[in-house]
Amino acid sequence: MALEHDKLILIIEDELDLARWIEFYLQRRGYDTLAAHDGTAGYDAAFRRWPDLVILDLMLPKMHGLEVCRLLKSNPHTAHVPVLVLTALDAESYREQCLAAGAEDFLTKPFDPQQLLARVDAVFEEREALCGVKR
Repeated sequence: MALEHDKLILIIEDELDLARWIEFYLQRRGYDTLAAHDGTAGYDAAFRRWPDLVILDLMLPKMHGLEVCRLLKSNPHTAHVPVLVLTALDAESYREQCLAAGAEDFLTKPFDPQQLLARVDAVFEEREALCGVKR
């Protein structure tokens, strides 16, 4: 049974099948989703729909995911939005760069969907604990 979260998750992933698969699992968990398939479209979507979380691939057409993360985190309108990087680039240097750019978490592909859901839930639980209220 899906839970009602009333949270919107923006998935910026250029592999359409993977984006749909991620959306399927998140929607079953009760999250609303929106997908963008390149860096520029994902960045623009963040300002049109104001997501509660961004799941971000790094290797994207039009704008690299690391640049998307930097831009989101440097803009006062989106700096508060948590970013979970989901990428096949598993070198420690990428992880460090993403965290330095402001990403809250980093998960490498391939991944278990339950692991992704646990990370998403953890980001929201941490935010709620810090704020003291549920959004």
